[in-house]
Amino acid sequence: MDGTDPDRSRLDRRSYLSGATLGVGTLVAGCSYGSGDETSTEQTGSEAETPVDQAESEADTTADQTAGEDETSTDQTESTGDVSLRITATNAPVTGGDVLEITAEIENTGETAIRPAVDYLVDGERRSTVTTTVASGETKPLDLGSVRIAPVAEDDTMTVGIESETAVAERTVDVLASDDIAAVQTPDREITVQSDTAVLFDLASDALGEYGGTTHWFVDDAYAGHAQGPWHTAYYSHQGAEYWRHTFDTAGTYEVTAAVDGDEQNTRASWTVHVTESGTAVPAIDGKRPVGDSLEAGRDADLELELDVTHPDGGLDRVVWWLGHADRILGVSDVSGADDTATLTLDGGCNGCPIIAWVISTDGTITEEQVWLLE
Repeated sequence: MDGTDPDRSRLDRRSYLSGATLGVGTLVAGCSYGSGDETSTEQTGSEAETPVDQAESEADTTADQTAGEDETSTDQTESTGDVSLRITATNAPVTGGDVLEITAEIENTGETAIRPAVDYLVDGERRSTVTTTVASGETKPLDLGSVRIAPVAEDDTMTVGIESETAVAERTVDVLASDDIAAVQTPDREITVQSDTAVLFDLASDALGEYGGTTHWFVDDAYAGHAQGPWHTAYYSHQGAEYWRHTFDTAGTYEVTAAVDGDEQNTRASWTVHVTESGTAVPAIDGKRPVGDSLEAGRDADLELELDVTHPDGGLDRVVWWLGHADRILGVSDVSGADDTATLTLDGGCNGCPIIAWVISTDGTITEEQVWLLE
């Protein structure tokens, strides 16, 4: 279950759990929690909804546990102390892209109160840890949260488990395949970029519906976030596509998967991203007109805006002009080649609003910059 040495005891596996705690009180994307005792989560986070400050995060959440009645379990269990753990139910089989939920409980078979830490594992990766006080002879439920499962191309299985220092319970659950979506995808389904590079993924399909906002994104099967928020909404309204941005920090090969939550079934789209030293670099803004950092908009006449943009591999594609704070796309300029000029006629704005440019290449690499501030 955990990828450790098979000769080691199954009850001595906590050393493989890793990951720093970055904060308290933030709900991690893809997990939901109840209330009560202490719960820490270990899950890749989502990028911020406003693209200027997009970043990945990990978080911890505190939640309460409440007492419950004992139930009969069908999971595999092991125990060497006063703690007994049971997985009593799951909502499996689940279709990739949906939420996996489990019902679990802890029993204290000893004569004194205990306060163990119980880890929730999915295919050997810790998703949360519940620390709860259990009185002598008491059985109480464990609120472990829910986990959204990455879409798979073929039916598969995964192992869910709970474990403390002295007890283990685990169960194998079925994950059903999601069909490939009929969609227009950009960039190409296989790209190669440099490290520390942001990539914009676009997905356009009738399956997204009139308003969109139904897509969940995964990187290497880890939940990355939901295409929902004012910028995602504005982009979908203007471009007819859902987008996701992700920065690939280190070398390696990554699988990016989008799960579209449909009314009748989930569908999927996927990309393979190779990150190497020789990969494609990001585009750049090399000049702008007007040259100052502030603009007076809508006072006397329309303003003509220009950006000089470049791409080292000659792959310029488009510039998306955003009006920040208003969460609105001002326009999209087509560009091409290694260097080009994007233009926009600005006929109004809002005081204190920034104008933000996305410069995007054909392989999805993206540079974002605040180019002016309206005054």
